[in-house]
Amino acid sequence: MLKNLNNIVGFFKAYTRYDLRREIVAWFKLFTFYLPVILPLMFATAAIFIYFKPLPTSETHLATGQIGTLSNQMGNSFVGYFKRHGLELHEVNTTGLHAGLNQLDDHASEVNASFVTSGTATHEDYPNLVSLGSVDIAPLWLFYRGKSVETDDPFEYFRDKRINIGAEGTVTNKLFSRLMDLNNPGTGQRDNFLVLPHAEATQRLRNGQIEAVFIVDGYNSEIVQSLLQDPEINLMSFPLADAYTRKLPFLQKVTLPKASVDINHVRPASNVALLASSINLLVENELHPTVQWALLLAMQDYNLKSEHFFTEAGKLPAYKDKSFPLSFIANDFYTHGTPGLFNYLPLKIAALIQNVWLILLAVFLVVLPLLKKLSSSRSSMSQVFLWKGFWELRYLEDQLSEASDPEGLAYVLQKLQKLDTKVSESWVESQHMRHYYNLKRCIKDCEARLLKMQA
Repeated sequence: MLKNLNNIVGFFKAYTRYDLRREIVAWFKLFTFYLPVILPLMFATAAIFIYFKPLPTSETHLATGQIGTLSNQMGNSFVGYFKRHGLELHEVNTTGLHAGLNQLDDHASEVNASFVTSGTATHEDYPNLVSLGSVDIAPLWLFYRGKSVETDDPFEYFRDKRINIGAEGTVTNKLFSRLMDLNNPGTGQRDNFLVLPHAEATQRLRNGQIEAVFIVDGYNSEIVQSLLQDPEINLMSFPLADAYTRKLPFLQKVTLPKASVDINHVRPASNVALLASSINLLVENELHPTVQWALLLAMQDYNLKSEHFFTEAGKLPAYKDKSFPLSFIANDFYTHGTPGLFNYLPLKIAALIQNVWLILLAVFLVVLPLLKKLSSSRSSMSQVFLWKGFWELRYLEDQLSEASDPEGLAYVLQKLQKLDTKVSESWVESQHMRHYYNLKRCIKDCEARLLKMQA
């Protein structure tokens, strides 16, 4: 074994000392010969990489709505996931998810992605946006003060009372108007309908300044949890929840079980039927594939690590809301699952391979023949040089036969010596070594015959 290793080391030392420089010179000559072909190939390769953008070139900004909401908490989780995988994600807090959606659709805005609640936007209104699927659910909460209320239509009950319906342009505001108009058409905007941010409205509800607040947010939202834990605040049930879901298919029915908030004090005192909408993640249709993969995996990571109060949320992420088409990357994710590459490689590298594997396959199918061609070129380069050497030697032999004076003999001798030097300094492939030494011997024989003629 040691002997074989020494032989290998000896071979490379000898090659480096004698043949490396010669082969480099030979390759340089070949490169200059094929330069008209190589340059267009180099430009084409650069153009392909520029077009496909293997890695994201800018930071990602995610609109997450108001601080303290479920979407804001999800945004925090996504930022952490991106950071762990060497990517940058910045949260952009807005007055509501609909405001974030408008920023996402605005080309002048830095926002690349935004959470949005089902039932508030469609692809017809935002044709440049695509979906990555639903990441969580947001129930419709109607909190109120005072004695327990039982009614089939909570919206009709609070139509004439001081109720906060969410800031203008927010998802909460839009859904309240849509639900109010469903059974109470023509209600419109009223003086008793306040349009305050959730945090301010919650404080006013506790102070008795308003009678109810309508909120569309997740169970784990800080604001929702603070209201659920407050013994002075009641939660309205929607007895006609099943009927609402038939009228508005983007909604689903969920149940807050009896005593699930506080088992010691039995809060709530009975099962509460709620309506819920899914929270979806929308992105620009040209968002870099690597960022889309990162967002999808962040959605999956969030779902796996979250404690889901409602069992429906545990089945996410999924393509629930069909208002927006799935992106090509998301369609691949939901159709085939998470590619195995992401289990073994860094996210950036795995996403790059996943995004361009078809291109890599095509390149491989092109490169493999090129490698064979390169290998044959290496052999041909050596062979062509030897052919030229033998041809030049034959030409000089013809000149030697025709030389009849000392000047002609001296000219041929000079050419022979130049050819000898040229052959000695040139690289020849191993399998052509016998031809190399044949050429050297023939040159020496020709020189000896010429010197004899001169003598």
